[in-house]
Parts: sequence; structure tokens; C-alpha cells
Amino acid sequence: MIHSVSERQIVQYYDTCESDYRLLWHLDRHLAMHYGFWDEGTRLLREALVNMNAYVCSKLTLSEGECVLDAGCGVGGSAIYIARRWPVEVRGITLSQKQAARATNHAARTSLVGSAHFTVANYCSTPFPDGSFDAIYGIESICHANDKSEFLREASRLLKEGGRLVVADFFRTGNAVPPAKDREMLLWARSWAVPDFVSWDAFIRAAAAAGLELEVNENITANVERTARRLYQFFFPGLFCHGLLRMLGLRNRVHGRNLWSAYYQYRCLKRNEWEYRLLRFRKKSGA
Repeated sequence: MIHSVSERQIVQYYDTCESDYRLLWHLDRHLAMHYGFWDEGTRLLREALVNMNAYVCSKLTLSEGECVLDAGCGVGGSAIYIARRWPVEVRGITLSQKQAARATNHAARTSLVGSAHFTVANYCSTPFPDGSFDAIYGIESICHANDKSEFLREASRLLKEGGRLVVADFFRTGNAVPPAKDREMLLWARSWAVPDFVSWDAFIRAAAAAGLELEVNENITANVERTARRLYQFFFPGLFCHGLLRMLGLRNRVHGRNLWSAYYQYRCLKRNEWEYRLLRFRKKSGA
């Protein structure tokens, strides 16, 4: 059963756990909250974080003068990465006022070839007019939508005819597992303020119904597995540290659930319950 989440819960997760990302994920320097992309030449997490931005951008096929939407921009890392390298306009939206402010400050301190602007908005119901964007992308953010179809319909509305949508995210494999095992997938989802992870084939069907035609479907689980394993290795010493800091009043239940997500995500990966995929769609003519 899908456990719906509120905007408040999503904001609470990211605003509370920003300290964890800052400590372990080079947040102040790379502004990334995703798993990264590891290839044969990648040695460090900070390299993987940049690689994921580059990988997603390679699928967006950007051109000069285009307008791009980052759906769930976090503190702005991917949007700023794009605006530093391409003469395009990037609009980043997030539910968190804190994240939007941080992203705006980061962009103001960065030399940009294009431009990057950030605001608070729900990507399932945005204030932008029809056909505002040439491309839309979401990196590990679309999983937060209670109704993925709602996001896909809004993305289709916002895209110009022929516009591209790129989603890099976690998807269920559809493998049947006993309820006791599936419980760990649900606990992982809820620890991140995610209602549930959907299967990639269901997501593709919902996209087709919204007028979005699939062009690319890449399983890149192998390229994020080192991050999943890294998180799992953090869990055990982290559990001890969390307990001490909780007694001192420096951490709370939201931090604790985020810590346990490191345990659940890897166990579920080892049971082949989820995959990490990059999907690219194009808005069909007349949609």
C-alpha cells in the first residue's frame, strides 16, 4: 500500500538532514544530494557526483538559448552545473524555502555562462505557462511524488512540442518478495519521505498516457552500486554516533530514519528489489 507523504514531510526531511549531506556528501562544495555515477575511472565520491550531472546533461542534448526546468533542484548543484557550461536558462524548483535560498546564493557566487533561477514550487502543479520549457529533468526527486502520473502530466504540459524529459531515479524491479521482505523497501521509502518506489515499466506506461514517448531506457544500477555499498558501510559506525548525539540533543528521529535508510537500501539492492534507471522521453506532436 502506498503511504502518501505531505509537502511538509518532504521539506522536514531535507531541511533536517542537510547536516548529514554536508558531513558525508561534500554538499558545500558540490551541492549534490544524489548517488553519483561511478565508471571505471572514478576513484572518489566527489568525482561520481560530478559524473552524474554530466551523464544527465548528455541525455538532455542542450542547445543555446533553451529553457530548462530542474524538477526538485535541492540546493541547486545540477542546475548551476548546467548554467556554468551551457548558454541556457535553468529554472530550479524545490518545496524547501531553505533550499531555494541556498541555491540562489550559490548561483550568485558562481560565474555562469547561462543563468540559473530558483523558486519554491511543487513540480506536480507549477506556476509556469504551457510550453515553457525545452527540457525538464529530475535526479532522484520524482520518487517523492505521491502520484507519478500527476508529475508526468504536468511535465507534458510544461514541455514544448518535441521537448525532452530526463528522469534518473530508483525504481522497483517488480520481483515478487514476501511481505516481510518488502517491508524494508517501504521503510526505506518512508525514511526519505517517499510514498513508495514504482516500477519503471509502470512509470513508462504513465508517461505514454501523458503524451511522452520513451526514447532512452538505461539500467545504470551498476554505476550507483558503490554509493549504495558506501552508505551501508556508514550505517554501523553511524548508528553508534547517532545514539550518542541523540542523547546530547544534537540529532532527532528524522536523522535516525535517514541513517536507517542506508541499511535498508543496500539490503533491498542485494535482493534485486530495485534498479536505478535513466529514462528519457520526448513530448509527442499534438500531446
